[in-house]
Amino acid sequence: MIDVRAAVKIAFQLFQELYDTRRFEDVLLEAVELSQDRTTWQVTIGFYRRMPSVNLVESIGSKKYVRTYKTFHIDAATGDMIAMRQGNGEE
Repeated sequence: MIDVRAAVKIAFQLFQELYDTRRFEDVLLEAVELSQDRTTWQVTIGFYRRMPSVNLVESIGSKKYVRTYKTFHIDAATGDMIAMRQGNGEE
C-alpha cells in the first residue's frame, strides 16, 4: 500500500502532466483522505485560474481569478489513478 506522501506526489505529478500549470496560481494541497475501505486515496489540489473577460473594458487592468479544485482518486495498492473529479474544496 502506498502511503500518504506517495499519493500526494502522484496526484501532483498527474496534475502537472494533464494541465498547463503555468496558467495557475497558488497551487496547493487542500485535502487528503484515505477511503473507509482503505482502497483509495482522495487527494484534492486547489489553485486559482484566470477567468476570461466578457468584454474589453472589463479586461483592462483586471485579473479575475476563481479558486478551482481537482480531486484525484488514487488506488492505494498500486498508485494508479482511478478518477479525477472537479472538487468543491470541502472534500
